[in-house]
Amino acid sequence: MKTGIAFALALLPLIAAAQYGGEVQTLSLVALDSHGQPVDDLTLDELVVTDAGKNRKPAFLRHIDRRLTAGPAGPNEFSNRGGASVPHATVILLDLMNQSFDTRGVAANQVTRYLQSAESSDFLYLYFLTLEGKLYAVRGLPGYEGVGAFPAAEDDKPWTRNSKAMMDGALREVARIRPLDIDVAARTQLTYGALEKLGGLMSETPGRKNIVWITDGVPITLGPIRSDTGNVVDFTPLLRQLSLSLERSQIAIYPVPQIMLGSTDGPPDVPGVPQTSQSSGVLSADTLSEFAGLTGGRTDTGGDIAATVSQAQRDARTSYELGYYAPDENWDGRFHKLRIACTRKGVRIQAKTSYYAWAEEPGAYALQAIRDALERRGDAAEVGIRATLVKTGDGASKLRVVIEAKDIALLREADRYKGQLSFLLSGSDASGAAHPSPVRSAALSYGVQERDRALTEGIEYTVELPPGDGWSSFRFVVFDDISRAIGSITIPGAK
Repeated sequence: MKTGIAFALALLPLIAAAQYGGEVQTLSLVALDSHGQPVDDLTLDELVVTDAGKNRKPAFLRHIDRRLTAGPAGPNEFSNRGGASVPHATVILLDLMNQSFDTRGVAANQVTRYLQSAESSDFLYLYFLTLEGKLYAVRGLPGYEGVGAFPAAEDDKPWTRNSKAMMDGALREVARIRPLDIDVAARTQLTYGALEKLGGLMSETPGRKNIVWITDGVPITLGPIRSDTGNVVDFTPLLRQLSLSLERSQIAIYPVPQIMLGSTDGPPDVPGVPQTSQSSGVLSADTLSEFAGLTGGRTDTGGDIAATVSQAQRDARTSYELGYYAPDENWDGRFHKLRIACTRKGVRIQAKTSYYAWAEEPGAYALQAIRDALERRGDAAEVGIRATLVKTGDGASKLRVVIEAKDIALLREADRYKGQLSFLLSGSDASGAAHPSPVRSAALSYGVQERDRALTEGIEYTVELPPGDGWSSFRFVVFDDISRAIGSITIPGAK
C-alpha cells in the first residue's frame, strides 16, 4: 500500500507569510477612468489604503493582463496554461430559481438582446440556475461536462450569433414549475451550493473572473415565522465562507437585482400561498450588496443587464493585485470596512469594500488552498507552471518545474526582493487515491539582477518522483504565501 510522498526538495518548514513587517492582506482591484475604461499604468505610490478607518502601508502592486500562452513544446513537457486555457472569464448566471415568473422572461430577453449585439464573445459564458437549484450550461466553460452545454456552431462565427436559438432551446428544457417542497431556507442553501460549484469551475481559469448574477437575491436571515425550528436563521456564515472562497480564486460577483422590474422580495410562484409567506426572507438586496462588497464586484448597476455584463467583461481583461501591511492586532474577528483610493484625478478604484478579519493559525490559509487545488477536476492556473518529465539512468524519474516569477509577489526590503512559496506533490495510484507529501515552504531572496533573471527565466526546482510504476499521475501544487495565488500541474505517471 502506497504511503505519502516524501519531498526531495530541500525546503523549509511551513511558516506564516508574515515575515515582512506584518501580515500582508491581498486583494484584486480594477482601475477605471471617467469613461469606465481600464487604466493599465497604475503605480503603487498612487494608492491609498484605509482599513477600519486607519491608513495602511501598501506592500506591492502587480498588473495582471494575461495572454494565452502556447501549449507544451514536447512529449515530456507540460503546462497548466495549455491550449485549452483562457486568460480570464465572465459568466452570466441567469437565476431562474430566485426570480418571479414575470421577471424571468424580462431578464432572459435582456440577456438575449445583449448577446446578439455583444462586441466580443471571447471568454464569455452563460449558465442558468434552474428551478431545482442546479447549474445548466447554455454556453459552458472549457471542459464543462454538466447538464446543458449546448455545442457552439462548427464554423468560426462567435457563439453569440446563435444565442437566441440557444436561449430558446435551453429555456424550453428548464421551464418547469418549482417543486413545492423547496422552501426559502432550502432554496437559499441550494443557491449557495450552485454558486460554490460555479466558483470551482471558474477557479481553473487564471486572472480575474466575474459572475454577473441576475437574480432577486436570497436572504441574509429568516425570521422565526419562516423557520422550521421557530428560531431566526442567519445565513451570514454561509455568505462569508463562500465569499472567501470566491475571493481566493479572484472571482467577483456583479449582482443585477430584478426586483425593481416587478417582483417583490421573493418570487410568487406557489398558488394559494400569500406573497408575504413566500418572501425570500430578510434583506435579500443586502445579500447582493454584501457579495459584491466582499468579492470586489460592482453594486451600482441600476439593474441594467447589458451595461453590467459589458463592464464585467472589460474589468476581467485587466486588473491588479494589491498587497498591504496589516498589523497583528488587525485580526480581531470583526467586520472591517475597506477603502482603496487613487490620488490620480479621474481614476476610480473598484475593489472589495469589506472583509471579516478572522484570525488564522500560521499556514492555515495555505493548507486549505492547497487541499482545494488537489480536489479540483483540473489544474489551477493563477500561478503559471511548466514541467518537464526527466527519466534518470537508474529508472527513476524527476520533474524539472519552472514557476512563472511574474505571478509571484516579491516584497522589496532594502536591496533585496523577498517572497515565500509553499509546495506539495501528490501521486495518484491506479485506483485514483491520492497520496500527498507534506507541505513545505521555500523562502525567496533576490538581488536586482537575480530578480530580473527570475522574471525572464522563471523560478526553477527539481522534484524527485517516487519509484515504482503504479502511479497513474502526479500533481504538483505551488502556493504564493504572500499574494495567496495558487497553481497546480498534473503529469501522467512514467511509462
